[in-house]
Amino acid sequence: MTPQNRMHSLTLIGLGFLILASLARWLLHRATHLPENTVDLATGVLYGLAIGCMLLGIMKSRRRPVV
Repeated sequence: MTPQNRMHSLTLIGLGFLILASLARWLLHRATHLPENTVDLATGVLYGLAIGCMLLGIMKSRRRPVV
């Protein structure tokens, strides 16, 4: 895998986590009887992973290779 594909995949993974976090927030409130704190923890972790992956993907795509 070339570095450019890896950087692109980090951003895509981040977008996937963002979608999962949005779905988890919506589904966990309606489909389960979990306490609200647990639902907030799960969605917070997913949003944090999404933001972290997307930022890493952006940072790595901005770096220029040393020639």
